[in-house]
Amino acid sequence: MSMKFRGYWLKVGGVLLIGWLLIYPVTLAQEPVTPTHAMQVANKEYEAGNYAEAAAIYEAILESGLAHSAVYYNLGNAYFKQGDLGRAILNYRRAQSLNPRDSDIAVNLSIARAQTVDKLEAPANEGLANLVQLAEEWLTLSEAMLLALVLWLLIGGLAIAALLRPALRRWCSLGIGLLGIFLLAGVISMVNRSYREQNYPAAVIVAESIDVTSGPGTSEQYLVEFTLHAGAEVSLIESRAGWQRLSLPGDLQGWVPETAVEQVKG
Repeated sequence: MSMKFRGYWLKVGGVLLIGWLLIYPVTLAQEPVTPTHAMQVANKEYEAGNYAEAAAIYEAILESGLAHSAVYYNLGNAYFKQGDLGRAILNYRRAQSLNPRDSDIAVNLSIARAQTVDKLEAPANEGLANLVQLAEEWLTLSEAMLLALVLWLLIGGLAIAALLRPALRRWCSLGIGLLGIFLLAGVISMVNRSYREQNYPAAVIVAESIDVTSGPGTSEQYLVEFTLHAGAEVSLIESRAGWQRLSLPGDLQGWVPETAVEQVKG
């Protein structure tokens, strides 16, 4: 299955022109360039098969503070072409967090996940939990907050209509109930997402393989619980002096060096 590549700078030209990147070695005459130009240079490097050089430029664009889903997406592609599944999945996840409904991101993330060694599947959700998960997968946190506000206003409008027009009370009540379910799912989604981001941030293993130990130390100091490989998606639950404690589906937990894992939310 072939990877898709978006070699363009969508919807951000106006924003990007505000900022400037510092001098980058691949640019001519060592002169400062706009992020738009830097993106074009990176895309040319990618299309020429110089994936490491392309990745370095995409990273420089992101480090300048001008993050966008298109940059993360292209960076993910560059890492995938280098065989770096960990950083490919990491950057696809970052792109998806900014643009959750983009089909190209979803397809390439699925392709990368299919090539990982560790197959980690979360338990299936049911009922309202499915609606909450759908909201998290299709909406950014800002979009979810805006939708919740709109639903709240609609519920208020229907309540007023029910008071003023008794003949419509039945239909207004049905509408309030239906909108209330979506509002509840949205609120739960926002609270759940914010809580997880603060306490159990999502992360990806970027080391080719790493032993997960029972304590914050090497395999010589602690028992090796299991081994993870590049691209494994985990949650972080604790940090200690150069070590991260992580959790996985199935109540698996353990410690890895902080250099072996990176948070999705940078």
